[in-house]
Amino acid sequence: MVNLDKLLKSTEDINGLLARYGVKFGIYKNGSFKEQLFPFDPIPRIIGKEEFSYLERGLKQRVTALNLFLKDVYGKKQIISDGVVPADFVYAASGYLAPCEGIVPPKEVFSHVSGIDLVLGKDGVWYILEDNLRVPSGASYPTIVRGLERRCSPRTFHDTPIEDNRNYPQLLRHVMDYVNTGGMNVVLTPGRYNAAYFEHSYLAEQMGMPLVTCNDLEVEGDTLYFTGYAGRKERVGAVYRRISDEYMDPMTFNPESLIGIPHIFDVYRKGNVALLNSPGNGIADDKGIYYFVPKMIEYYLHETPILHNAPTYLPFYEEDRSYVLEHFDTLVIKDVAPWSSRTWRRPAATASCSAISSARRRRSDSAP
Repeated sequence: MVNLDKLLKSTEDINGLLARYGVKFGIYKNGSFKEQLFPFDPIPRIIGKEEFSYLERGLKQRVTALNLFLKDVYGKKQIISDGVVPADFVYAASGYLAPCEGIVPPKEVFSHVSGIDLVLGKDGVWYILEDNLRVPSGASYPTIVRGLERRCSPRTFHDTPIEDNRNYPQLLRHVMDYVNTGGMNVVLTPGRYNAAYFEHSYLAEQMGMPLVTCNDLEVEGDTLYFTGYAGRKERVGAVYRRISDEYMDPMTFNPESLIGIPHIFDVYRKGNVALLNSPGNGIADDKGIYYFVPKMIEYYLHETPILHNAPTYLPFYEEDRSYVLEHFDTLVIKDVAPWSSRTWRRPAATASCSAISSARRRRSDSAP
């Protein structure tokens, strides 16, 4: 059993250590940047082994289908040709990036790190709230907090069979090594005033690789190089980037970006560097595309979805439109794209018990 009394008594000590080590995240409010300490809750959300295995199978199935969708939608577009996903929902989505057409990343892996939001409903069923495949963040916070809990209450972890999460940085490094095109691995941060800068520096340290900014990287010919403090240039084969797509390369995307690397997308296009996650992933976590993920699982894997979306209605279809009009006052409305279509989702009351799984919610990084 988890020693709750011991964990509760350790709350002050753990919060003190979080402050000492600077475990913070930033928030932009009213045009100003403010940092605050990571909030620590000593009461654990316990998920049994059997239930956790069920969630793991469902998440693997979902991410596999989403990865196949990304390969298809920037390639042959068979899922569009077969009428499973309407073309309008792809090309009108803000996450769709035309420059990514025809590009297959190293080892055909598009989403190296996936942040899938889960919620446990009052009915005892786990639901997927959304998929985050662009620049998911947040994994470092439960990792470091668990380490501090071990220090404050070692008997809790000795006496309780808890799944170990200390190898997350090593797993991430293994992924980078797997897709590396030849050269060193680096963690690319937009800088000190990014909301998740603590995580960038923490993961770089834990993985044993440089934390770099745009000033440390440059493209020469078809190759990306890192210039160290001694002025020595080394080839870069994989970049764990914590910069949004639109700011990655001012020559391809936002020309006003000051935190990107000119021509890095050209190097990526030619297969000479791996970018984690791959640019263009935003099409797979678009709110309109979310509706079709269960259909992707059936289409690509020929399997029944293990985990289900929160009940969602898309007025693009007559049956859903009729339901929406009949229950308009009881639904939560969410915009899908800059055009007129919208998705309608049942209110949170149908899944209001917010017991997030250990694959807990991750915030997406934003530009400083």
